Amino acid sequence: MKTIKIILSPVTFIINSLIKGFKILSLFLSKGFYFYLEKFFSLIEKIIPIKPIHKLKITCQKMKTKPSLLVTTIVWFIVILYIFDTLIYTDNTLYTTAAFKDEITPKATIKNNNEPNILTSTETNLYKFYGKYNLDEIDFANLKKANNDIVSWIIVENTNINYPVVQGKDNDYYLTHSFDQSYSSGGWPFLDYRNNGINNDNNTIIYGHNLLNGTAFGSIKKIFKSNKDTKIIILDGNNKYTYQVFSGYEIDPESYYLRTSFNNIEEYSNFLNTLKSRNTLNIDIPISNENIITLSTCTNDNKGRVVIHAKLIETI
Repeated sequence: MKTIKIILSPVTFIINSLIKGFKILSLFLSKGFYFYLEKFFSLIEKIIPIKPIHKLKITCQKMKTKPSLLVTTIVWFIVILYIFDTLIYTDNTLYTTAAFKDEITPKATIKNNNEPNILTSTETNLYKFYGKYNLDEIDFANLKKANNDIVSWIIVENTNINYPVVQGKDNDYYLTHSFDQSYSSGGWPFLDYRNNGINNDNNTIIYGHNLLNGTAFGSIKKIFKSNKDTKIIILDGNNKYTYQVFSGYEIDPESYYLRTSFNNIEEYSNFLNTLKSRNTLNIDIPISNENIITLSTCTNDNKGRVVIHAKLIETI
C-alpha cells in the first residue's frame, strides 16, 4: 500500500498543480473580461447617464474580484474551440521510406526517380503544406499521381490561398474530403462539376470552406479589408491565367451567380453588370464580356455567402 502511495504521489502533485493553474488562469481571464466590460459601460454611462447602465458598471467592478463560473466557462469554451479548430485539420497521416524519413512530404511532391512514390509517416496539415508553395515548385505530373482529380492551382493575392484545385463528379464530395481524398470536415477547394476545365466557360466557379484558422477560403475576407487591386493566378498545367478582381460582396444563399454558361452575349453582359452592381469593395474595375472566375465560400455564421468575381486579363 505504501508503495502505491509513493508511485501515485508525483501523479497527484501534477494533477493538483494543473487544477490550481487552471483556476488561476480562469480567474485571470474572467477578471480581464469584466475589466474591459466595466470600461465599456463607463463609456456608455458618459453618453447615456441612466441608472441601469450605472448598475451594470458597478456589477462589473464587483465581478472583477469574484468572477462568475458562467464567464469562466464561456472563456474556456472559446479557447478550446479555437484550439480544436486549429488542430482538427492536422490528421492527414502520411507514410515514408528511409530516404524521406526527415521530410514532411506528400507523395505529390516526391521527385526521386530511384524511389517509389510513397507517402510519409509524418503528420502534416495539407493546407499549410501547400500554402507555402512557389509557382516554380508546382509539378502537375506528381500532383496527378497524388490525386487524378486535380485540375488547376490557385493563388489569390492578399490572402493565404495557394492550393491545388480538384474537381469531383458532383459539388458534394470535396466538401468533406481533403486533397488526398481522406475524410475531412475542412474539405478542399474544388471546381464546379459543370465547368469544362479552366477558362473554357464564361464563368469558372471554385468553392472552398471558410475555415476559422484561415486556411481553405478562410482568408478571402482579407480582400475586403485590404481595398487593394487583387489578382488571382490560375495554373492548369498548360497555361497561366491572370484574373483581376472586379466585384466582391456578401449575399444570402442563391444560385444566380453560379451560372457557368449563357445563351448569348447580351445575356452574359447583363449577368456581368449585375455582379458588378453588387460590389462592396473599394474598387471600380471596368468589365466588358471577358471570361470570369468566381470564388464562393460561406459567411462566418454559415448563413450567407461571400463571393469574389475576377475577370481574365492575361493568358500565358
